[in-house]
Amino acid sequence: MLTDWPKEALTSETMVFLKSILQEWCVKNGASILSDAGAAKARSLIDWYEFGIRDRDELLRLLSEEIDPATRAASP
Repeated sequence: MLTDWPKEALTSETMVFLKSILQEWCVKNGASILSDAGAAKARSLIDWYEFGIRDRDELLRLLSEEIDPATRAASP
């Protein structure tokens, strides 16, 4: 999936933050961070972060609800 909104560089601090959210999702859902599901959630998580969502609870909720950021961005 390609994004067309301006992207901010992902710092090492940001990656630690996002990885902790992904790990929490994986534990709750019995998935490996290295699985196809884990990789898909990692991509979604980065997309949501780049879209501007910075709240940990909101990011976790979005992952849990499996909302696609590309679809949400295109909604009126």
